[in-house]
Amino acid sequence: MARKLHIGGKVTSPDWEIYNILDLEGVDHQGNAKDLSRFENDTFESLYASHVLEHFDYQEELEETLAEWKRVLLPEGKLYVSVPDVDKLAELILDKQNLDFSERFFAMRMLFGGQTDQYDFHKVGLNEEFLTHFLIRTGFVDITRTDDFGFFKDTSTKVYKNTWISLNMIAKKPSKDEEITQSEQVRRNDPCPCKSGKRYKHCCGASS
Repeated sequence: MARKLHIGGKVTSPDWEIYNILDLEGVDHQGNAKDLSRFENDTFESLYASHVLEHFDYQEELEETLAEWKRVLLPEGKLYVSVPDVDKLAELILDKQNLDFSERFFAMRMLFGGQTDQYDFHKVGLNEEFLTHFLIRTGFVDITRTDDFGFFKDTSTKVYKNTWISLNMIAKKPSKDEEITQSEQVRRNDPCPCKSGKRYKHCCGASS
């Protein structure tokens, strides 16, 4: 039977194994989301993480975490990842005409984390362009955006002031036949596939 891993999950489901840094009831595996070393390569058909990735810094941790998640996915396995959408939250924070101080402050909290414990701090703001950039750099392909994964009613479906505040993306681990390096797929002087407007050699193809 194909295995599915829910990183940061709290609500049990017969189809998903829960991996959480906290020792909560129903958690199958306790540990940091950036360290899945207890699992072999090519273990899971699907990996789902809602509002987890923003807790890792953009200097090293974010790419290292995505690479680790990709490692444990089966070839052609899917990553379903949701993060606070920095573009949508910025719009809410700046909307002084329609939102009062407390409403805009709450939007700011969603951007930087509730900061209620040592794990509740956000280290990076991500929009579709930024997250696509990091997914490409770590070797994911077939990257798409969706409104609702249809898995859980959690932060990925959160609406605040009639605004969907989550960015939901799906990315695939290449099959064995598709395991061609990004540098071979795209010439160094081509536009970067992450749509940053930069040349590939100055963006996702730059040396780490």
